[in-house]
Formats: sequence, structure tokens, C-alpha cells
Amino acid sequence: KEAVLGANVVLTASTKIIDVTGSEPVEYRGHIPARSVVIPGSQSKTFPAGTYQVPCALIIGQRKESTDMKTSLNDALRTYNVAV
Repeated sequence: KEAVLGANVVLTASTKIIDVTGSEPVEYRGHIPARSVVIPGSQSKTFPAGTYQVPCALIIGQRKESTDMKTSLNDALRTYNVAV
């Protein structure tokens, strides 16, 4: 609820969602905590052919008043069908 997803964030059932705001990462799957701000990221994964970067989603903070102001502008642009 009220999470903000940055451009190009891709979420699937298997996408790791990693909260990087604390001293240790916290991993989620299947849901994003309320009011989280999420950006696209990647993490290393080792396969038989080598180590590669795989997509993930990074929680980088919590929604705040300034975030609400930015998203309200986006909502208004969508409501009135204004292209930017």
C-alpha cells in the first residue's frame, strides 16, 4: 500500500526485493512493505558458466511528504491525460 516504484522496476513472483536501508539487508518475495520507495537493482548470482548480475528490486527508503507531492503531480498528469 502506497509504495512508490521507480522507473524500470520489474516485479515477478521470483523477484527478490531487498531492503537496503538498515545495517543488514532484509529480503522479501511476493510483497513490498507499505510506503516503501523501490528502485531497480541487481545482485550477483553464480551459475556453472560464471557469475552474472540478475535483476532485483531495492527498497531505499520510506515514502515521505516530498514523495507524496511528487506522486500527486504524476497523478494529476495522468488524470488530465497530459503528456510530458
